[in-house]
Amino acid sequence: MDIRELRYFVQVARAGSLSRASAMLNVAQSALSRQLMKLEDELGVALLVRHGRGVRLTRAGTTFLDHAHAVLLQIDQMPGAVRSLDSSFAGHIVLGVPPVAGLRIAPSVVVELRKRWPQASVQIREGISSSLEEWLLDRRLDIAVLYNPPPLDGIELAPILHERMVVAGPPAEGGQPVAKTIRWRELAGLSLILPSLPHSNRRLIEQAAIQNGARLNVAFEVDSVSMTKAMVKRGLGATILAYAAVAAEAKRGELSVRSIERPPLISTVSIGMPRERQPTWLADQLLALMREVISRCVADGSWPDAKIIDGYMR
Repeated sequence: MDIRELRYFVQVARAGSLSRASAMLNVAQSALSRQLMKLEDELGVALLVRHGRGVRLTRAGTTFLDHAHAVLLQIDQMPGAVRSLDSSFAGHIVLGVPPVAGLRIAPSVVVELRKRWPQASVQIREGISSSLEEWLLDRRLDIAVLYNPPPLDGIELAPILHERMVVAGPPAEGGQPVAKTIRWRELAGLSLILPSLPHSNRRLIEQAAIQNGARLNVAFEVDSVSMTKAMVKRGLGATILAYAAVAAEAKRGELSVRSIERPPLISTVSIGMPRERQPTWLADQLLALMREVISRCVADGSWPDAKIIDGYMR
């Protein structure tokens, strides 16, 4: 199969007639017919049905026409893409982010993307990590930020940073000081507000609790971080979140925070991409840009208590 065959087929399909396509292409009708027959032989299916008034597409021909259009469009765009400057690069990318990390990095990523490549566009999709994993597998995302993702055959993972998980509760009554740490066995005495499975945080917490022989008393299952914090402030229970998710409220005295000790509970943030993806220039550039933005967030303290994983930010 070659490009000429695709162009001939598309023109015949548009014209609805071999004779009209022959005149438009300035190609002998017999040569055009031979090219189409050769294409059908290569595919092993009939693309056109010949009749007295011209030709019509078969079901296979209709499907093939869509693909041929897409291929020819890409080919026609190639010269301009390679000749253009980076600043005029046009493309589209879909980025998936969880709520807390998305608020922290997505605005900066979009600002930098627009500044460097104003013709490129980015779509942001927000969801919990388990949903983002599913969307990556379905190729509905090009890149995603994931919390504690499990190993998945179809996703290539690059761990970015570690952050400490803490127990967040309502502020102490009467201004009494709250202990700065809590041990695993003490968690049994807390009414917990946690996300439902298969939420990534819940998976991490449940696995760690089993490993440390701790029993969890889950009073409410709430997947929204903002709603969970609102319920904790109302005294309905405590929760376990990354410190960065509650740092602002802790600073304002709206929540009390205790680090989990012996052992600490550490959350891992990774970047995920479809393993079998066809690499694109824009996806590679966005990956590098996300590295820059995340590194800055950790360095300037806007991602508090996070530590870049050695060897990643190169």
